[in-house]
Amino acid sequence: MKYLEIKKAEDLAGMLSSFSPEHLDDTTLPKFYYNNTMPIRMGNNYSSPLEDLFEDCTMTVGTNAHLLSGHGGCGKSTELVNLKQRLEKDGQPVYLFRSELEMNMYLADCWDIMLFVTEGLCNIAHKHEINLSNATLQAVFDYIKKDMEEVETTETSSTFGIGVVLSFFASIKSNLQFGTKTRTIIKEKMERRASEWLRHIREISDKIAYEMGGKLPILIFEGFDKIQPPERALDIFRHDILTKMPFPIIYTFPIALTYDSRFASIESFYRVHVLPMIKVSNADKTENDDGIEVMRKIVELRADLKLFDKGALDELIKQTGGVLRHLFQCIITASRLARRRGSDKIEMEDSRLALSDLSSMLSKRISDADLDMLARIFNDLNYKKRIEDRESLLKQMHALVVLEYKNGDRWQDLHPLIAEFLIEQGVINVKK
Repeated sequence: MKYLEIKKAEDLAGMLSSFSPEHLDDTTLPKFYYNNTMPIRMGNNYSSPLEDLFEDCTMTVGTNAHLLSGHGGCGKSTELVNLKQRLEKDGQPVYLFRSELEMNMYLADCWDIMLFVTEGLCNIAHKHEINLSNATLQAVFDYIKKDMEEVETTETSSTFGIGVVLSFFASIKSNLQFGTKTRTIIKEKMERRASEWLRHIREISDKIAYEMGGKLPILIFEGFDKIQPPERALDIFRHDILTKMPFPIIYTFPIALTYDSRFASIESFYRVHVLPMIKVSNADKTENDDGIEVMRKIVELRADLKLFDKGALDELIKQTGGVLRHLFQCIITASRLARRRGSDKIEMEDSRLALSDLSSMLSKRISDADLDMLARIFNDLNYKKRIEDRESLLKQMHALVVLEYKNGDRWQDLHPLIAEFLIEQGVINVKK
């Protein structure tokens, strides 16, 4: 899929594309990736979940299955594209899936993953001109094709090859995204004969590793944390077949579910990595100047800072709580408002109107039953690190009403706009 071209904005009109929600790709990443967020995310200069993933994938000791969790909009997609590029520069064979584009996030299950794993391996082999056994390719093709009346082929053993299999995968993707007969047939077959499919996967990955001088293939499922409803991720990753891949594989995972008691049943089978938010404030509500500066530098890569009036950008940064997606969304809204006023820069009134729109959206996600817990998170420094109402916490983290940060320990805090809303409503009393 071709993404909208991103260029650094030189005027307000340019901000519509430069701050678009499109993911950075191999072309745009070198221009817009800021590579120094980890110290402020992690609270020290040496910890990095992405560095851990790089080492785990290249050294491959023990568990091959990895879960990367983090809030939506915290930068996981960008970090994974950067990881992919680093692995490729190291000579590793790697393939990245945009899960939300390739799969139906309301239907996807572990059997979809198994099929996409096979397709990813075939794509790696094709890219590196690795000749897979025709017998293996034919077995993969026949395994899926059998009992599917709508799929026909005229290929013979002499012409059959990886191109045919890749074309076949492309042809059935639309069926996999909907509750069709084809999807049902494939799922039922894989449930009955999972070990046979896993054998095909091993044959392909072993051939790739052999031809690549012992370097194992690496697959990345970016965006899988967008599964709906999020709780389905617990059922999907409970299938132990996903932990039996003989090569590294990375899935993004909803961060709120790491606090669910059911997560313990799968945690021991995966290496779990957490990408925290960029801190623009501290647990004691003081501003985090280093975090604000990091966010400012990320914005500066995409737009001339002269397009922001004094204080307007800082207001957007502080009030979006380190959620990059929210910051970019508000910048786009503010730039539109400023242009319609006839201004050539975003001023404070534009920032505040944009934040008001976001606040309205977020505040609709809370109910009266949530107010006591949210007020306690705001007022009690110790409670931020040991919230007891896990069910409410899960809901509010999914909604980005409560955000997680790290500075040694992991801790939660209200989204700044929710805190402001609750103060205005008299739910939270601020000591003067």
